[in-house]
Amino acid sequence: MTRAQQGVVLFLSLLLSLFFFLTFLPFSSNPGNPANGIRPIASDTPSNQEVWIEVDGEVKNRGVWSIGKGQTVREAIEKAGGAQGNLSLPADSMNAKMEKSARLHVVAEKGGQGKVLLQPLDPPKMKVLSIPVNINTAKAEELDILPGVGPTTAQAIVDFRETHGKFSALEDLLQVKGIGPKKFASLRPHITIQD
Repeated sequence: MTRAQQGVVLFLSLLLSLFFFLTFLPFSSNPGNPANGIRPIASDTPSNQEVWIEVDGEVKNRGVWSIGKGQTVREAIEKAGGAQGNLSLPADSMNAKMEKSARLHVVAEKGGQGKVLLQPLDPPKMKVLSIPVNINTAKAEELDILPGVGPTTAQAIVDFRETHGKFSALEDLLQVKGIGPKKFASLRPHITIQD
């Protein structure tokens, strides 16, 4: 076998391994055990009318779920199989609308009571889920996950925003020191100015 043929065989092997990994990764090896934290992702990619919600804590099925924008915390928890046991959660928290991707953490307290904590989704998870980063609200560590952006450029974006106000168009990012047309082209699919 020639060197070129070996390269083709290696490439095809890697491609098949990647396909296998991506096809079977979202499912738990033991679907009946919610403690392992691996659950199916509801859909491949959310539309503009959907958001990703990472549900964890005292729920039956921990995982990352896609829900419609404007659906409630209650609906997100129901997608994760509901709260564990007879946990009572406050009605005002349960009726809160989910407008952007977030981490929803259900905490058990004394006497069968519980509370719901909403936090921003961790930047590495946003990258894996292909959620665009809002350059008008992102912290430097969130911007740091973008392709071609390191800590210095991430801080330059934050500093520019604090000095000049919010970006009105994605192209305004070209005014930030360290971002030229080539870098902007690679960033464009991964950024937004809207929630």
